[in-house]
Amino acid sequence: MIITFDRKIPVVMARTWWSPGILWACGVTLKVEGTAHVNDKDSYVFVSNHLSYLDIAVLFRAVPVNLYFVAKQELKKVPFLGWYMMGTGMIFVDRSNREKAIESLKKAGQLIKGGKNVLMFPEGTRSRNGEVGIFKKGPFLLASQAGVHVVPVAISGSEKVWKAGRFAIKPHKVDVHIGLPVKHDGKTDINTFIGKAREQVIELKAMPAEA
Repeated sequence: MIITFDRKIPVVMARTWWSPGILWACGVTLKVEGTAHVNDKDSYVFVSNHLSYLDIAVLFRAVPVNLYFVAKQELKKVPFLGWYMMGTGMIFVDRSNREKAIESLKKAGQLIKGGKNVLMFPEGTRSRNGEVGIFKKGPFLLASQAGVHVVPVAISGSEKVWKAGRFAIKPHKVDVHIGLPVKHDGKTDINTFIGKAREQVIELKAMPAEA
């Protein structure tokens, strides 16, 4: 008898079981707005600001489609989170090796061509002061080459639950705003494309969530 391992199953479980369990255990009250901007029949590159290790669990739950994360290699070492990401076939980027980083983006492109949705943190690391940092080009070049929309996403409050450099968990509300998809027209400068997405993330992060 041959047993096959379908990695789509743990991705679905991440949305419906693992992520809700993590958020419940951390005392998170999650508020999400903008899910209507996402069509489950399309593929996207989601780009989000990054405040906490908890962001991955938050986005698994908040975004209404199955997600494949492209994350820095260091996350492999995070207990439970890193192990689960490896088990679900997520892509890790070795930022110290340019060739390996390029190869990781190629893998992400293959996922998109296969009809999957990819999420990346374009700041490259967690914000230490809560502000939205400079966005790197990788996610936007990927979306442009794949011919898909970028969907800006803004998280606020996750750093109050699990702060960088702190192991203690503090229950808190986390807000997620999903913005309007934007697409590179192939003519404008890539930096303009990046700027539009980043402006949306900044604006969305400043918006209060409905009660």
